[in-house]
Amino acid sequence: MTIPELLTAMAILSFVMTGIFVVFVGGLHATTDMNERFQAQQNARLALSSMRIEIGSACTATVSQVSGQAAGSLVTLVEPNTSTGCSSGTTQVSWCADSATHTLPFTLYRLAGAGACAYNNGTSRVGSLRSNVVFTCTTAAAARPQIGVTLPVDANLRTTAGTYTLTDSITPRNTSVAASC
Repeated sequence: MTIPELLTAMAILSFVMTGIFVVFVGGLHATTDMNERFQAQQNARLALSSMRIEIGSACTATVSQVSGQAAGSLVTLVEPNTSTGCSSGTTQVSWCADSATHTLPFTLYRLAGAGACAYNNGTSRVGSLRSNVVFTCTTAAAARPQIGVTLPVDANLRTTAGTYTLTDSITPRNTSVAASC
């Protein structure tokens, strides 16, 4: 083999290897993105399951706006006492979404007590939320109030094409029919 043949073979090999490398890196990025989306969706499903239990068994549920934010919702629950039920329920739990900058992405937090919603307060349950308005209240005559939960989750905030939204309406079973939230 001569030097020009060797250089030509190396140039062709480097061209082919560059193409393979680009495809490999693209596949690696796609796999990482898919895993992040799956994890965010799984966390949203687990959080919604926890909220169904807590809101469903609550004596009262109050939906309010998060203080200090232009938008944002907070649900505060009074849970029944294990021995006396709702007659003296004093344990409070709150759920809200916030971030350090009050901008995307938001994180859903569970707070012990009726504290203020803040990114550094409570237990993080779901990250990568596209909105901090996740709770609504619906009341109707002669019916128990319903807490609407909407969790728009997207681990890739560069595009809205992959937003996975979980929604549910949860009725607090221990509230009175005339109660409002």
